[in-house]
Amino acid sequence: MNDKNNESLMQDWFTDSHETFEQTFKTMTELYAEEFKMCTTCEQRPWFSLFFDGTGNNRFLDAEKKKWSNVARLFEGHIADDPLVVKLYYPGVGTPLDASNPSWIDAVRDSEALGGGSGAGSDARLKLAESDLNKALEKNHRVIRIDVAVFGFSRGAALARAFVNRILDKCEYRDGQPYWPCGTALDGKAAPIHFRFLGIFDTVESVGLPAHNLAGMKMAIPDAVENCLHLVAAHDIRTAFALTKVGSNAGQCREIVYPGVHSDVGGGYRPGEQGRSDMLARISLNRMRLEAAKAGVPFTPPADLRSSVADMFGYDQAVKSGFDEYMGAVDIGGTLEQQIAAHMRLYYGWLSARYNTDPCKVYEGICAAPTAGQTDMQARAELAQLQQSLSSIDPQASELNWRSYMQTLKESDPTEYTERIKLTGAPVPLSPEEETYYQAWLHPPKLSRGLMDFFDNYVHDSRAGFAIPIVRGMYLTRRLIIDPSGVTQTAQSPASDTVPVDASTGMDGNGYSQSGVAASPLQP
Repeated sequence: MNDKNNESLMQDWFTDSHETFEQTFKTMTELYAEEFKMCTTCEQRPWFSLFFDGTGNNRFLDAEKKKWSNVARLFEGHIADDPLVVKLYYPGVGTPLDASNPSWIDAVRDSEALGGGSGAGSDARLKLAESDLNKALEKNHRVIRIDVAVFGFSRGAALARAFVNRILDKCEYRDGQPYWPCGTALDGKAAPIHFRFLGIFDTVESVGLPAHNLAGMKMAIPDAVENCLHLVAAHDIRTAFALTKVGSNAGQCREIVYPGVHSDVGGGYRPGEQGRSDMLARISLNRMRLEAAKAGVPFTPPADLRSSVADMFGYDQAVKSGFDEYMGAVDIGGTLEQQIAAHMRLYYGWLSARYNTDPCKVYEGICAAPTAGQTDMQARAELAQLQQSLSSIDPQASELNWRSYMQTLKESDPTEYTERIKLTGAPVPLSPEEETYYQAWLHPPKLSRGLMDFFDNYVHDSRAGFAIPIVRGMYLTRRLIIDPSGVTQTAQSPASDTVPVDASTGMDGNGYSQSGVAASPLQP
């Protein structure tokens, strides 16, 4: 990296040299810019990377507070100086689609209160992305192949998935290969289109309702997507901020659970928000860039990044050490639901230790002093919001305790149970997933000093940090998970505390190669 301020920061990249990667990329994608600038008879193979930002995220509006999402950071780190490489960015739903001159209808459709919760504005982004793709192709000639990568976070991840399906639905197929209508294709009609990579952070297609509310948009990952990586937040507790998984039929996809809440995985917290570092999101950011680059997506090698962009990707040894210790302690086996339950068990170990001593300890950084960019008043307001959110734990625990007690009483003493419900009414029995989370809260593990520090310094509170009032969530209730067809998934009890290695990738749960060949943290 190019700046003394970055000397202590790392990034993930290939163990190969930057020059080797650049040459491999040019050979693999047949991009020889110097030839195409003048040659009108050369066959062309353009590359398009599209970036759909998350709900409320906008790289233009977020710059002042340095609270860019990982999608915005990936956009900045993508190659931009090649005439056959086009990168396209779309601000998140809930922000102006055109920040420079939004029309009145855009302002309504993309407002935080309306667009952020309802999905309004989503179709406008998909239409614009398709239009931008077609306009860019008009500048090409003799196109023999179109390569595409798509990235998204939150609602933007849902749009990324919908965009891929939208394009494939409009393709013609020749021997099973999708061809995109393109007047500049070699045959003047259509060119084969290849979706090389789909990179998504914590897909959310519904806000405010525990179901789909992007009507008519397909969420399934098509077979035509060659590589897909879905990084999922382990500790988000917003009940109606449902996660849409990739589905069991998406064999080309990897779905990996990372510690933290929604924006700890997808990015978007400002430095010091809630008295915490924003560094945790850099771990998932680097993993996504690394896997995308391995699939051929043209990211600028770290050594060639200008210092301001390198800053967006760098993380320090402290967060890496904390992340590694955390991933070594959590069970990452089993279904997605089982993995998230195992992560939540560690979260309860931290929360119960902190909450049962002094609620202020949960967010000690805010209590001590205002963080960067905050006034005293802002810090106090943020702390008050967090404390109000945490105050919901006792009432929920009491409710779960009562329901559990009555459930046990019904089995052990039916007569007493019958008498009691005459006065109080019959409570709803605990579901298996509620029982799993309640027992984890009652019997939390004792965490090491390192794990306590990891939660203290890096993991935010999604419930307190989200302003839309319809987004409910309880600390002792799991987040809803739906598959692409809309079926709600059920959490199950976690198994052992081992950290298996994925035999197909050679990667452990930390995102690092066990052989040391595929990837390594890149020192400046």
